[in-house]
Amino acid sequence: MSVIYENPLRIELSDNELVVNGKEHPYSTRKLSEMKDVLMNDIDVVEDLDMYYMFREIYVKNGLRYDITLIPARITAGEFAKTYGHCHPVAEEGMTYPEVYQVLSGKALFILQEELENLRSVVSIVDASEGDVVIIPPNFCHVSINPSPEKNLLLANIVSTDFKSLYEKFRENRGAAYYYSENRELVQNSNYIVEKNERLNADEINKRYNFSSEDLLKEFYENPEKFEFLKKPGLLKV
Repeated sequence: MSVIYENPLRIELSDNELVVNGKEHPYSTRKLSEMKDVLMNDIDVVEDLDMYYMFREIYVKNGLRYDITLIPARITAGEFAKTYGHCHPVAEEGMTYPEVYQVLSGKALFILQEELENLRSVVSIVDASEGDVVIIPPNFCHVSINPSPEKNLLLANIVSTDFKSLYEKFRENRGAAYYYSENRELVQNSNYIVEKNERLNADEINKRYNFSSEDLLKEFYENPEKFEFLKKPGLLKV
């Protein structure tokens, strides 16, 4: 059992079991059979593996929730392990709900794609290391990838409790605009027209929105008002 946090909550992890303040936290999984629609290559499901684990509502306050996702180190059908990917519903004035992530352990590769018409996309590829916090701005769909064949990725996120993931775009178009292949190459999904792409680190994308954070859980616990923009994206200043 490894300790992820001592305070303000004691969070421990052992394999796929997360314990919060001494109590095992419930989780849901995404199965390989459910991921077939978004994989780069076709695959026959012989063993329906758990591809990743979602521990939701670890801490809830002021209409916001803190979640954790575990993405094991794995290569499947020629690409690194990833989440299904999703878009966000509208929060206000044509702006969708933002979200923020922190890498608790491992490394992450985020594919962010701005929602445009006719499957045209502007894509931001964000590299994040342990401790990094990454903002998902309004009007971006995204997928989280574990780019390591050896180390599991543990991600935290904060999002509005009114938020609900929208999976249709990725389901209909076989995933995000890019896949990350086992050769460590980004492979464009031919279902999209990528008008522009860029590769950023966490600080670079956060600075665009005048956002910074060192520790999502501690800051959310002590000052939830800092994250009010997750409910009201108009508060973000570009």
